[in-house]
Amino acid sequence: MRIKVIDIGNSKGIRFPQTLIQQYNLTTEINVELKKDGIMITPTQKPRAGWEEQFKQATGKVSSEEKSWMDTGNSFDEEEWAWK
Repeated sequence: MRIKVIDIGNSKGIRFPQTLIQQYNLTTEINVELKKDGIMITPTQKPRAGWEEQFKQATGKVSSEEKSWMDTGNSFDEEEWAWK
C-alpha cells in the first residue's frame, strides 16, 4: 500500500485509511519505533487487553438468586429444543 506524505502546517504527516485504523486498533495515540530498515507503528493498547481478567471475573461464583433464574425453563426448552 502506498500512502502520500502530506503537509500539516510546518510539518509533514500521513493519513491512514479507516480500514487500517480499525484493523490495527489505532486509536488516539500510537507507538512509533525507528528500525534499521523502516518505521514500525503499533497501537499503544494491545487488542483484547484486559479480557483475561474480565473472563476470570465473569466465570466466578453464581449467587443463589442468579442460579434460580438461570435454571428457569419453559415448555419450549423441555419439549421442542434439540441439540445436534
